[in-house]
Amino acid sequence: MDPVSVNRHLEAARPAAVSLAACLTVAAGVLLAMSGADAASKQLSCGDTITTDRRLDADLVDCPNNGVVIGADGVTLDLNGHLIDGDGTEFADCRGNDVCDVGVLNDRHDGVTVKDGSTRGFGVGVFVFGARDNRIRHISSSKNDFFGAVVARSTRSEVRDGSFSHNVAPEGDGIGLFGSDHIKIAGNSIKDNPGPGIHVDATDNLIKQNRLAKNGPSMLIDGDDNEVRHNRVVRGAGILVGPGDDNVIVANRVSRADEGLAVENGSGNLVARNVVIDARGYGIRLGIGNPSLGGGHNIVRRNLVKRSAGDGLRVFAKDGHSLLRRNVAIRAGGDGFAIRNPTTKLAGNRALRNADLGIAAVRGVIDRGGNRASGNGDARQCVHVRCD
Repeated sequence: MDPVSVNRHLEAARPAAVSLAACLTVAAGVLLAMSGADAASKQLSCGDTITTDRRLDADLVDCPNNGVVIGADGVTLDLNGHLIDGDGTEFADCRGNDVCDVGVLNDRHDGVTVKDGSTRGFGVGVFVFGARDNRIRHISSSKNDFFGAVVARSTRSEVRDGSFSHNVAPEGDGIGLFGSDHIKIAGNSIKDNPGPGIHVDATDNLIKQNRLAKNGPSMLIDGDDNEVRHNRVVRGAGILVGPGDDNVIVANRVSRADEGLAVENGSGNLVARNVVIDARGYGIRLGIGNPSLGGGHNIVRRNLVKRSAGDGLRVFAKDGHSLLRRNVAIRAGGDGFAIRNPTTKLAGNRALRNADLGIAAVRGVIDRGGNRASGNGDARQCVHVRCD
């Protein structure tokens, strides 16, 4: 065949070759798509890292290390009612900066949602670190060695409508919030944790409408500018602030707890419109007696304290310049109000039918008037403050 004929045959063959290449490309794309679909539908295994939305189709049982690891931003992990279960023993070969023995681990990925299932038997049930806009919703996390859930160095995230209970003695906490801001912890049930039900070592967060029972304490607030609103506490220890400044503790209800509410060491905190019933110790206190410790410039107003075994409201000697205004103490086992710092200001409080004095204040306390006391065990009703 002469050169001209060869060139003509090659030119005639080129469209067919192009068509074949196109077919192969399409076929490869289909195979890749099928492979991706297969990967997305494949049941997860212990230790898997996910980079797309995934849904659990069965329980993961006896995971020796991490359960599921989040590997990309914007991922939703739907547990679909299933359990991610650890083997109940600490992972022994954790090296360097690795994070080990976590049910669901998210290290620095934003916009992640984990929902609708449970974790159990890890060091930490759910761990979010260094991320923003995360959502942990309808998750039950129990029987973990340290925490049901931890949110650390994160922002603009929430833990909502879950259960974080029965974590393991002696250290198990319900939820830990560390070095984070603008986190919302709302609507959770938190019970039977030997450590704090909610431990907040962080600033500018919202804790509201949680139900807590038999934790020790129910909440430990170590940071500043947090809001604790409309929570319900039954038994165990109550709500403890310290050290912490400018926190707002408002409209919570604490019943049958070892102690109601306490600001042990902090300034500028607001404790208002709370109800404390049947505390086994003090109802509300500012400072600590032994060792002597306290803050100052706290405001305690419009709280109702009933049937505390100890004093209804007590201010220890180291808490200075605080204001108690329009509080009511009824049937305390000690004094209605026991004021041990002379810079404390009292205004419009009521003390009714307490076992000892209505108001037992040290000399020099600042009386702003309107305090009333009646039916208390000590006939004097009040000392070093006028009571109508």
